Formats: sequence, structure tokens, C-alpha cells
Amino acid sequence: MSSAMTFNISTIWDGRPIDHDPVIISLDRDRCNNVIMSVDAPFFNDPANPGGTPGQPFPGLWDYEVAEAFFLNDQNDYLEVELSPHGQHLLLLLHGVRNSFKQQLPLTYKATIKNDRWTGEATIPSSYFPPKVTKFNAYAIHGSGTNRTYESLYPVPTGKYKDPDFHKLDYFQPINFKGLLASNWSPQYTSDEWKQYYPNMTYKISTIWDGQPIYHDPVIISLEKDGHNNVIMSVDAPFFNDPANPGGTPGQPFSGLWDYEVAEAFFLNDQNDYLEVELSPHGQHLLLLLHGVRKSFKQQLPLTYTATIKNDRWTGKATIPGSYFPPKVTKFNAYAIHGSGTNRTYESLYPVPAGKYTDPDFHKLDYFQPINFKGLLPGNWSPQYTSEEWKPYYPIVG
Repeated sequence: MSSAMTFNISTIWDGRPIDHDPVIISLDRDRCNNVIMSVDAPFFNDPANPGGTPGQPFPGLWDYEVAEAFFLNDQNDYLEVELSPHGQHLLLLLHGVRNSFKQQLPLTYKATIKNDRWTGEATIPSSYFPPKVTKFNAYAIHGSGTNRTYESLYPVPTGKYKDPDFHKLDYFQPINFKGLLASNWSPQYTSDEWKQYYPNMTYKISTIWDGQPIYHDPVIISLEKDGHNNVIMSVDAPFFNDPANPGGTPGQPFSGLWDYEVAEAFFLNDQNDYLEVELSPHGQHLLLLLHGVRKSFKQQLPLTYTATIKNDRWTGKATIPGSYFPPKVTKFNAYAIHGSGTNRTYESLYPVPAGKYTDPDFHKLDYFQPINFKGLLPGNWSPQYTSEEWKPYYPIVG
């Protein structure tokens, strides 16, 4: 099935109809996981060529004849793409409304003018898009002075605003970007351009608890934020079915889950307070809050969690409320367990030194490693951070 999408810009910015053929913007993907943005539009030649080098960025391109596309996610992070009939382009990354933090990104772009029409094709690297794009809008501008015309795919309501503003994000509409570029929605999606706001947090557990290598595909644990101060923890792992299903209700806590097949993640702060998350391929879970080594004071916290087994692999997705984490998480470790009896296997992301200990112990906090949790969940590091779950040790003031 084709992933191509085509949009006709047939209205002025405030919903009135245009009086010429519409600007047509099409989106597709290529074999290299780029998005191809194509433009087929009437050519007004007003304003005239801005004079920049074709194929290169041009600051202030929005002051000329241009076609634009905005790609938005639920955190109000977005990519703005501007294309000129004369070959110049301008790409901006924005973190919040009009808050541009990168401009003039390089782009493979070519435009052609033929009589009274122009076409353009841009190859947009997938890493330019913020994670999990959900909404979209497209625009076109031409004309000078009182004849300056601003057109919009999804306009604002007629009469509600006095002047055009292409950053009215509330009026953007849904786009099936997952269908266009599935990797943008993957828990393993990473981007150098967006890493200051979406740090790479995909971890592969490739060693036994004492540093010996494993001999199967690693358990992969990914962390990302959503738009509601939650952390999404995803698991992609081999399925051993050993031990068998513990029998608890899927989606509910299960005491002693660590005795079964499980993937785990520990989130630690500098006061040795930590959250332990255990996820089963069969849908059960177990969350514990600990104040000091092994000193659990809350267990079996509720969790939105689903798991799926398919042949010899399983995946799971948990939505962990921000309030479950102790303040100012600084370190992390992850684990996986499977097998029975003498085949019981304990695996660790950050293992202890080989030969130092005789038995596995996942609470060796000194071997946890730094995590940029502030980048993942900034609210956890805020001086105003509060948590009902942790208030016995971090009282809520005020």
C-alpha cells in the first residue's frame, strides 16, 4: 500500500476561498527513510527571486513567494519546511510556539519554473522530524504590499483573528505520519537534531549479571516521554516461556514477579531512593518504591501496561506516571531474567565486575550508571516537583 499523501491548499488563512488553482503539496517516503515533499503550484513571480543560491538555505524566505509545511507532535515540537520556486529553502526546528532552536538545516532540494507553474522536490531526512508527529498544516504565500496573500490548508475560523499567523498550532489537523514514516513512531527513534529534547534512551542488555556475554538476542528497553508527564517504557525481547505464565491477571500487579520471566528497570537518585519496574511478557507487572537499599515502602502500584507475545519474541509498553519517580533521578540500570533451576539466567545492562560476587544482586546501586533523566522528564528535576507517592520522604511544602 502506498504511503503517499496529497494536500490541496484551497483557502486563505482565515477560511475564505482562493481565486486561482491551489498549491498542491505531496508527501511520500523513499527507500532511505527520508520524506519526499513535492510542490506543484501556480507561479506568480511576486515577489521576485530573493537572490539566494538555489539549493541553499535563505533566511527570511517567508517574505517571498513560498510553499510551507509544518509537522507537529503532541509536545508542541515541530519542523517547519519552506520551499521557494527559485530553489532556495529554509528549515527550522521549533520547541514550543515560535521557539526556534535550529535554523537553516541543509536540504536536498530542486525547483523548476515552467511558464505559469512551478514544481519542487525536497528530500527531508527523517531525523529532522520530532518524534511521533501527529498533526500537520501547509501554507502558501505570494504577492507584495496590499496584494500579499497568505493561504492555509487548515485555516483559522473566519473573523476570529485580525492577522495571519501560521503558528496557530491548535488549528493543525491529524496526519497519519506513522503510516508515512513508521520509524518516527518507534520507541527506538533517535535524532541528533532533537537530542537535546529527546535524548537517546534505548538500552540493550547484552551481558550476564557479572559481565559475561549473553548468547541470544538482547532484551531492548526504551524510554521516552509522552505529553502528560509520564515515561513510556517499552520492551522488545526474546521470549523463552520459562518459567511459564505465572497466572496473574494481565494488566495487574503480581507479587514475586521476579521469580518468573521478566524485564526490569531501576531509577535511582543520589539519596539512594529508587523506583523498580518489573514487566512480564504475559502482561503482569510489579512496581516498588524503595528508600535505601532493598527498603521497599510501597509495592504493587497501579500501571497501564500491555504485552504481546508473537512467536519467539515479546513486546511490552508501560505508561509510568511521573510521580512514581523519586526527585532528581540520576542513575539507572536494567535487567532481564528467564529460565528455571540451574538454567536460571540473570542479565544486566550494567553488570558488576566479573569474579567479585558469587551471586546476582540487582540492588548493587554502586554499579548503576548515569542517565539524563532531566532531559527525559524535566519536571522530575524542577524545584516545584511534588509526588504523593514520595511525600513521606520529600514532604510537599505549601
